[in-house]
Amino acid sequence: MLEHGTFTLNLKGRVLHTFPMGSFNRQGLVKYRQALLAAVVGKSNWVLYEHAGNGAALTNDALPELIATYCLAQSAGCIGIACEVGPLFMDLINSAAKGKVHIPLLLSEHSTDLDDFISHLP
Repeated sequence: MLEHGTFTLNLKGRVLHTFPMGSFNRQGLVKYRQALLAAVVGKSNWVLYEHAGNGAALTNDALPELIATYCLAQSAGCIGIACEVGPLFMDLINSAAKGKVHIPLLLSEHSTDLDDFISHLP
């Protein structure tokens, strides 16, 4: 199956900003994860900030891949994940991440909350 979903990445200091767009299937999420991890090779104490907003979505088979991405990010030195999403995906992601993601994770519609969260990470 072809991958679905597009994204751009922008590393600013210790924060990796990602801008996913479209509906991601499993293959699209795997490509996203590979690019994300490649962008932070050799970095430690970095933060993932996903700017998904209302411009990105996940298929059912992509949600476990997103959680795997978060777990691999924490193994690769990520100290916190901020994700700008709407209420529907907020609940789905929080439920799927529970007990699996062991670093601070905040999902919110409000960029000010996410910026504050990031500023308080060690």
